[in-house]
Amino acid sequence: MRIRAAKFEELAPKARERALSPRQLAAMAREEEIRKALARLKTDEEVIAIELEPADKVPTFRLAVKRVIAAHRPEANMAIRGRTIYLSTARLPGSRRTRGA
Repeated sequence: MRIRAAKFEELAPKARERALSPRQLAAMAREEEIRKALARLKTDEEVIAIELEPADKVPTFRLAVKRVIAAHRPEANMAIRGRTIYLSTARLPGSRRTRGA
């Protein structure tokens, strides 16, 4: 048996690095693509269309676009028509405002 003085840092749980799940990796890749698309908007006359694949879900992409707009381009607007999401810095006809009313 050995008795010694200990420090409080020894008792704290050690942070473990966890690998990201496939779902998290897909969400990060999706948001990165949306961020790059938003970066292409230079003037109010430009509109970007994101056409969803049949396997993509509109609510999933709507949330991802809203998240990216809030973080990177709060002045951007979004409109959804069918399976296509339109982005622009100008006001889009019939769109909901993504920033404060």
